[in-house]
Amino acid sequence: MRVLAVVLLLLLTAMPAQAATGTYVRLGHFSMDQARVDVTLDGTRLGTLDYADLYEYRRVEAGEHNVEFRTAGADPGSPVLRSVLVQAAAGKAYTVIDIASSMKVLEDDVSLPPNGQARLRVINAGDAEMDLLRGSVFVHRNVQATSTTGYVVMLPGKDGLQVLPRGKDSTTLEATLEPGGVYSLLVSARRIELRTDAKGAEVVPGGGQETGFGGMSGGWDWLTALVIALIVGVAMYSVRGRLFRFG
Repeated sequence: MRVLAVVLLLLLTAMPAQAATGTYVRLGHFSMDQARVDVTLDGTRLGTLDYADLYEYRRVEAGEHNVEFRTAGADPGSPVLRSVLVQAAAGKAYTVIDIASSMKVLEDDVSLPPNGQARLRVINAGDAEMDLLRGSVFVHRNVQATSTTGYVVMLPGKDGLQVLPRGKDSTTLEATLEPGGVYSLLVSARRIELRTDAKGAEVVPGGGQETGFGGMSGGWDWLTALVIALIVGVAMYSVRGRLFRFG
């Protein structure tokens, strides 16, 4: 048994950390005309979103997916406030939000930023045009209210992100951008929040519940299967040796 324990420890420590792969969708509510909405994905109710809330990524199959928002607390058969069909390609990630009382599907660029840099975009769900600075350098200029930007490549580091809305006080968010990280800055009338979209070209899901059963909805990969086969083989060899010794 000691041999089995040693082999198991070596195999587990030799296994690289498995990042999330697949096709992902996350849903957010950023329209100020509704305080809360009930969210349905492909006919399954996911829960209720408050204004300015964004779910973590949920793993889905590639293909067409139907997103529906209803007034919070309404019957399942009540009229749909807003809906959209998402054409999800294999290996892609999407953020689906309602903003300015309409649905928008954003394709998230979770590919690895070049040369150890980071990537950042803005979802401005506020009611004012804004600029975004990092240190004294402009990152995004003239971001219209209730609009989104594309991603820009940035140097990693700990410099604060300063949001400058027109006619309002500025806000500085202390944030660390890691090398290889991809981020979305969520700006709303409620709060400013930095969300991590990906690290090292792999989507960062919200945990096992959002990726399927125990974070293994895609099933075991070949490396996991190999490890299990080796463990079983060592165990059988150990038992067989004991039977011959004491039989």
